[in-house]
Amino acid sequence: MKYKISALFALILIFTLTSCNNDQQVKQSSAIINTNDTEILEEPGTVASVVDATYDSVVSVRANVDQISYSMGSGTLFSYNDELNLSYILTCYHVIDGATSFTVTLADQETTIDANLVGGDPTNDIAVLSILGTNYTYATISTSELDLGNQIVIIGNPLGTLPGSVTSGYVSYINRKVVSEDYRTMELIQTDASINSGNSGGAMFDMLGRLCGVVNAKYVDDGVEGLGFAIPINKAIDVVNSIFETAIYNDGNWTTKGYYIGSYEFAFVLSDISYSLFGGSYVAVTGLSNNTTTSGYNYLQLYDEIVSVSAELHDGTIIDINFTSANNLIQKLYNSNLSIGDKITINIIRNRTEKSLTFTITQFIPL
Repeated sequence: MKYKISALFALILIFTLTSCNNDQQVKQSSAIINTNDTEILEEPGTVASVVDATYDSVVSVRANVDQISYSMGSGTLFSYNDELNLSYILTCYHVIDGATSFTVTLADQETTIDANLVGGDPTNDIAVLSILGTNYTYATISTSELDLGNQIVIIGNPLGTLPGSVTSGYVSYINRKVVSEDYRTMELIQTDASINSGNSGGAMFDMLGRLCGVVNAKYVDDGVEGLGFAIPINKAIDVVNSIFETAIYNDGNWTTKGYYIGSYEFAFVLSDISYSLFGGSYVAVTGLSNNTTTSGYNYLQLYDEIVSVSAELHDGTIIDINFTSANNLIQKLYNSNLSIGDKITINIIRNRTEKSLTFTITQFIPL
């Protein structure tokens, strides 16, 4: 997980905020998410009837890393905000990870639209994109539990080159614990439906036409057949609600800023200061953020000399963060597997007096 993020994205607050520049003050309202009290199919249907009811809600996602590199995946239109004239697309975080711009192609395979990243959660592999307009077809979210053996329908973009592909299968297992290549464990829906790379972020529908899972092809290995996974929709929507509740939107020029769940930033700038008489150097605080949501704010002061740093992790483990320079310390802080809620202790010299400062790492939300 990358904890320091130089450009953070998000949108929508559920309260009033003042935009920058010439933008107007906008009262942000929560997005509308359809649940299964909205009828899609009155009774369990066939694969064809489910596809007919849901097909237009599934899109293809292109995530552009640079002018040459990009990745392809899938997504589902699931929510909208009439006041902001925005629609929202649910996809997987690993589909958009590292990208700087996004486009989505609708089910007609002809209409391509620029998209913005609202926010995401790498731990749960969920991300949300937005597009302008609200005249689209939206999936209805299931609030019912799946049972072993239930039939499901999957629509997505396998291999990133076959958009709008339909497959069907059955729920093979509920809450299957699967470990990824980066050693994260997720509880996923297991299915025997055919899933390939490019299906990631696509839709898993039940036979009432309700969105019941987000396809996760990250957990599919080459050469394995009849084994696919999806993120349960209730877990995905919990993440989505967290994104919506803390996101910021600038309606004047459709720019976004916000955060990735679980990310943090330290509120200080460190530099190497040279001793003028004795040679050598020491690490000192040369800048401080005024954002109270960043870790370390109101603890350090300008020109504090950093003597030593340690951290206490969630499980009580104490680690010493040894460093040789300002850059070296910053790199080690961001690469020490620290997480929200861990404690940092910094021993400093201030006005020739040694002090010990302890603070808790908090979720970063840009102001």
